[in-house]
Amino acid sequence: MRGISPLIATVLLIGITVAVAGLVGTWIFAFSRTSTGSVEEKANLEILCNKGGISFSDVCYSSNYLTGYVTNTGTIVLGNVTLQILYANATQQTYYLSYGSGVVTSSTSCCGNLTMLANEKYQFNVSSDSNYNRIYVYTNCTGKVTDELTSGDVLTAC
Repeated sequence: MRGISPLIATVLLIGITVAVAGLVGTWIFAFSRTSTGSVEEKANLEILCNKGGISFSDVCYSSNYLTGYVTNTGTIVLGNVTLQILYANATQQTYYLSYGSGVVTSSTSCCGNLTMLANEKYQFNVSSDSNYNRIYVYTNCTGKVTDELTSGDVLTAC
């Protein structure tokens, strides 16, 4: 039996190597383009969120309701404003705030639509047990633009 000639074997080996290198190169190029776009998007959001701010004011508890104001203290528009109440027994309740017909409403199911322009102030009113421990407000700049109150910061008479 005769084998293939050394010249043909070398050409085949080089051809297979070039084909594999082309496939790997295409995959790396696509992967790096996707990763770069994702990192760029997150970096832009982080830079923008540095201009954000939100704060609680005049928060009080009465008749199983927490009432108060949230104010956009930054210079950017904030969205998805959400309140979270942590209780002493380690449970929590999340309220998604929405705005419609001139009133802020809250829902314990998904996705409020409250958007706040710079310096806007909205009143909230959510049900709560008296054993609340902390109250948080979050925005679409999660982790960057938040505020927190402890039970000692809340007035007991509205």
